[in-house]
Amino acid sequence: MPGVRDIARIAGVSPATVSRVLNGNPRVSPELRRQVERAAAQLGYRTSRLRRPPSRSRVVALLVPHVSSPFYAAVIGGVEGEAFANGYDLMLYTTEGRSHQDVVERVLMADHACGLVVITPRHGEDVALADRSPRLPVVVVDHRNTGSRHPHVGVDNLRGAYNAVRYLLSRGYERVAMITGPTNIQSAVDRIRGYRLALEEAGIAFDPELVWQGDFNQPSGYDAVARWLDAGKEPPRAIFCSNDLMALGAMTALHERGIAVPERVAVMGYDDLYFAATSVPPLTTVRQPIAEMGAIAFRMVTRLARGERLDTERVLLETELVVRGSA
Repeated sequence: MPGVRDIARIAGVSPATVSRVLNGNPRVSPELRRQVERAAAQLGYRTSRLRRPPSRSRVVALLVPHVSSPFYAAVIGGVEGEAFANGYDLMLYTTEGRSHQDVVERVLMADHACGLVVITPRHGEDVALADRSPRLPVVVVDHRNTGSRHPHVGVDNLRGAYNAVRYLLSRGYERVAMITGPTNIQSAVDRIRGYRLALEEAGIAFDPELVWQGDFNQPSGYDAVARWLDAGKEPPRAIFCSNDLMALGAMTALHERGIAVPERVAVMGYDDLYFAATSVPPLTTVRQPIAEMGAIAFRMVTRLARGERLDTERVLLETELVVRGSA
């Protein structure tokens, strides 16, 4: 059996290049690979021993902040369902506790994926990604940062929040507080804008003291309400929460302090996650088509990977008001 150096001499390449080809390393140009394979065949090297690089055509990478959020899990489920139905595999990467740039480098170094779906990027992350992956199709889910060139699937968060607060005002809840999401996420910023617009149209002055910072996690909803009430302040008549998890935390804080929902304080969420219908009381919320966003993003990125043109690079889905017992 000829050795690596024998094949390298015939092929006119380095032994390191031959080694990469024999081991199926994808970071070899097609022309060099063919040179090595021809030389190997000429020397009688058994071609069955050659390892082919993994196919880039049936793998999609996902990049998500973390996997503990039910929202992220629902988006991933939408992508996974569509991938399974079409014979694709997925690679999942998270940025929790890691540098976004380092994780992106790892995605690109893997060199197996035909495309990348980025879920809920922070400000600037998907813009920076454009310069690091010029040949890898990227589709963004949940929101697109200003200046981003990537196709995007999301919902109209401004209108969704606007409709939610309008509903609360129509029920006579004129003093409406808000628990926000992280302000480095555009979808959270758009929900604040929708809240303010609804108040403005109703002729109600915006009160910054009634806007409480949250982070999309349940404890932040609890803490925001607890801090307000434990400081001896009058509870608002309603609380609009930027997602369902924070709404659940807010209702827990109210319950522990003997404040009935919705009799004294109405609570509204955003997302309509799986637990919203079974919370106590059942949560009034804004429904997002979360799994559908993931499925559409998968279809878009695989079309781009096949060299096809998209009908549109911005898919904006509608939200739906779901009225239950909390407001």
